[in-house]
Amino acid sequence: MDQKAFEIFIPTCSPMDVTLICSMFEGLPRQGPGLDEATAFAFSFLPPDAKRGKILDIGCGSGMQDLTLARICPDCQITATDLHQPFLDDLTRRAQKAGLDGRITTRRASMDNLPFDEKSFDIIWAEGSAFIIGILPALQTWKKFLKPGGYMMISDCTWFTDSPSEECAQFMHEISPDMPTVAQAEEMIRAEGYSLVGSFRLPDTGWYTHYYNPLAARLGMLKEKYAGNQDAQFIIQGLEMEMNIFRKYSKEYGYTYFIMKKSQ
Repeated sequence: MDQKAFEIFIPTCSPMDVTLICSMFEGLPRQGPGLDEATAFAFSFLPPDAKRGKILDIGCGSGMQDLTLARICPDCQITATDLHQPFLDDLTRRAQKAGLDGRITTRRASMDNLPFDEKSFDIIWAEGSAFIIGILPALQTWKKFLKPGGYMMISDCTWFTDSPSEECAQFMHEISPDMPTVAQAEEMIRAEGYSLVGSFRLPDTGWYTHYYNPLAARLGMLKEKYAGNQDAQFIIQGLEMEMNIFRKYSKEYGYTYFIMKKSQ
């Protein structure tokens, strides 16, 4: 998870607060919505001859999706990147415990300044991280790291309706003012020279099972731990509001997985 993510979601936070926010998410199964089943389903859109080679996971967090990819793609080598080192350390421990550390390498790096050669990866994976720089900049910036004919998967928050409820629209405008509809995101993909292989919505369980439920269970402890810290309390209130909005309006927005292919 990149530092800019928190500045977008909580604009009033100073750069010094980023470490505080990251620490609140350390140790969670995921730092954003997702499911192992969704990762595997997205990967199933790729043809058999593409399910090998080098995968670059951008903004991996603690990397639950990387463990899934390593299990279902034994011929792949995965490079997982994030700006927050404790998330990468957590992924390394998980991979070692699962016996997958030989095929998962971590690298501390910012997604808008990746230290890799052009055309060096067969697949780029980004579950819930592209919003940090924006879907369109992600499509433009990351393309150069893909080999010709390579594949990219981005999952991100999208509108499922053109007419959201006022309360939902106001909240989402504060944290993600440029959030596209599914159709708008698909148009961006095609306009940037990719062919859209497929897309699907993440079910609500993908928000709760490994993200909202573990996070909600932690909030009481965080409130007590940071009882005298106004910045921390503000962040906690924002997370509670976010969860409440999703409970009320999950039919209006959510995560969509987009699988695409780079032209030759």
